Order: sequence, then C-alpha cells, then structure tokens
Amino acid sequence: MTLANFADWAYILGCVSAVAALLFRALFWIATPSGVWICENVGIKPSTLLQFSVLCFVFSIAARGR
Repeated sequence: MTLANFADWAYILGCVSAVAALLFRALFWIATPSGVWICENVGIKPSTLLQFSVLCFVFSIAARGR
C-alpha cells in the first residue's frame, strides 16, 4: 500500500468518524437517557470521535502534501 492509499483511507475514516460524532451528539440532544446509556455501555464519547476524525484529517493532509 502506498502513502496515497493510506491518505485516502485516513480521509474516509475521518469522515465516518465525524459523522458518528455528530450522530452521537444529536442522540444526546434528542434522547438524553438513550444517549447516556449508549455512551456508558460502549465507552465512546462524541469528543473522542471528533478528536479521532481531526487526527485522520491531519494525517490525510500530511500524506498528500509529501
């Protein structure tokens, strides 16, 4: 796999992670008890997903810039 392929996959993973963070955040606003239940059982917080998506985007930009 080349660095360009890694950059493409990092970009896609970053997009998926950002959408998941937005869905989790919307779940908190719409149905607070369900959102809290999901985050307690799964152990994933929306802020963690958002940080991961930013990290993927930065890696994608850095890999494409080489």
